[in-house]
Amino acid sequence: MEFMLGVNYWGRDYGTEMWLHYDKDAIRRELKQLSEYGVRCMRVFPNWRDFQPIDKSYGYLGKFGEYTNSHDGSVVFGDGVDMDRIEDFRDFCRVAEENQMTLVVSIVTGWMSGRLFVPPAINGKNPITDPEALMLMRRFIHRFVRELKDEKSIIMWDLGNECNCMGPVWSAFDSYKWAATVVDSIRSEDNTRPIASGMHALEISGNWRITHQGELCDVMTTHPYPSPTIGANKEPYTRLRATFAPTAQSLYYSGVGKKPAYIQESGTFTETIGSREMSADFMRIQILSALSNGLLGYQWWCAWDQKHLDFSPYTWSLMEESLGLFDENGAPKPVAHVMKMMSQTLEKLPSPFPKRKSDGFCVLSYEMNHQNNAMASLTFAKQAGFDLDVAFSEGDPLPESNLYFMPSITGWSILRKATWEQLLDRVSNGATLCISYDGGHMIDVPKVIGAQSMGVMTGVNHNFTFKGESVSYRGNEVLLTPLTAEVLIKNEEGNPVFLKNRYGKGTVYFINFSPENIAFDTADGFNKFPYYLIYKEVAKDIISSKPILVYDRNLGITVNPENDFESIVTILNYSDKAIVPDIKVNSNYEITEILYGNTKIIPKCDGVILRVKKK
Repeated sequence: MEFMLGVNYWGRDYGTEMWLHYDKDAIRRELKQLSEYGVRCMRVFPNWRDFQPIDKSYGYLGKFGEYTNSHDGSVVFGDGVDMDRIEDFRDFCRVAEENQMTLVVSIVTGWMSGRLFVPPAINGKNPITDPEALMLMRRFIHRFVRELKDEKSIIMWDLGNECNCMGPVWSAFDSYKWAATVVDSIRSEDNTRPIASGMHALEISGNWRITHQGELCDVMTTHPYPSPTIGANKEPYTRLRATFAPTAQSLYYSGVGKKPAYIQESGTFTETIGSREMSADFMRIQILSALSNGLLGYQWWCAWDQKHLDFSPYTWSLMEESLGLFDENGAPKPVAHVMKMMSQTLEKLPSPFPKRKSDGFCVLSYEMNHQNNAMASLTFAKQAGFDLDVAFSEGDPLPESNLYFMPSITGWSILRKATWEQLLDRVSNGATLCISYDGGHMIDVPKVIGAQSMGVMTGVNHNFTFKGESVSYRGNEVLLTPLTAEVLIKNEEGNPVFLKNRYGKGTVYFINFSPENIAFDTADGFNKFPYYLIYKEVAKDIISSKPILVYDRNLGITVNPENDFESIVTILNYSDKAIVPDIKVNSNYEITEILYGNTKIIPKCDGVILRVKKK
């Protein structure tokens, strides 16, 4: 699949009301302009309220009489879908095709920018769980997909826009039932296109689960902004954390959901937290990072600023007014120029872009903040010069690998017994496992980590020196007496901080604190604390075999093999300062082509893409 680069689209003049005021001439002007600025793929939204304008009339004692059309009061028979809106959407699809643009269609658009948009007949009801709402929704989906499935510009269906915001659910079974209803309705009419999740803020163990969405859908989606949702609000969003967080969150969703993922919407809110030029930098690094790390696409929120729209949701939240590629008058903002430049860059790169080479897995335990720890672990790996995928087991086999990291174990039950035994069996047969500690309970501790516990301490604050860096840490630790383990780091009191133990044919490393939680919870934590050096020590043999090595904590390297002899190597600057890179080419490789950027200096939030070949 071609990388899906583009925007989330509402019309400039009417926003969420565009389908009630469909203007063919305006649509043609707008899509032409977007295409000229490099937009290749748009996510679009059939407003559920407008496409199925069903209301109710009532009789004696308030009893339900019949369904009526909310526009003209006529009696509704069947699904109640407005065929004029269907024809408008068909026209939109064909204009997109004329401009060589593809579409991801968020079918159940019942929630948008903080406001519900549902058929009047179910106002006040829970759109997720109410039986009548489910009936009307199912009828709408069937009609919509049946009528439009032959439009060539549509490449993917989407459940809807953040539909987990439409109403509360009381269990994961409620959300599963809703999502299964949508997916089954789509597939019964069209089983030729992939279906994306369209959700945000999913969890492993919450009422809206990543695993359920992965089971039901073909593509996982993330909606990352510089917000608390992904911990990206702690420092300027053009610094490492926020710049890698959208990629890391997407890899987390993909790993847990066992499906490919893409950044379906992203942006930078208002100029309160950064300038327009910073937004452009943020977009550029996101596109490069998503591409090189194997994500399916990147779509900006949104096409146009909406300051001129004087109705909700735009009057409810000032944040919704200035998120566009273009301002409210249609003038391009800096992000529009970056979109155009990156689109032109993509034309010069291999398509589809080669698959990213992963070096191991971050294995998540049960009782933890899964997203934060996964993102922190992936960030450390990227800083150190290698790449991880994410794995979470509910009893199913762990993916095969020679390298596993198990971050910040906490709680009474870190893994199911079968998964723990499988992990140790992999190590016994030659794999490497690195465990970091945050109060979790293991068994066979002396055998596994090669040290005897003499008790635990909480609320500690300590220091150590490693690779010439003075490092502090806080939180929980175990008081350890080494047995078979080699102590690689001690703190200022002499307690082991980092141990290496032989286990069968493999190796277990033990980090006696939680670097992932500390870095994630601290402003500028990934630069303030050089914990990535510990990850680098664990994976040093893998790192040394890479075609290219870089030596800067803000530079991330990704290897994408094209064949047995050639690879694309991407070096990205995830910081807000230009970096003169210290690049070392492996003696077994040579750089044959610079596809993007240059190796002399890597500008802020930018990168260089190389082709290398084995000698």
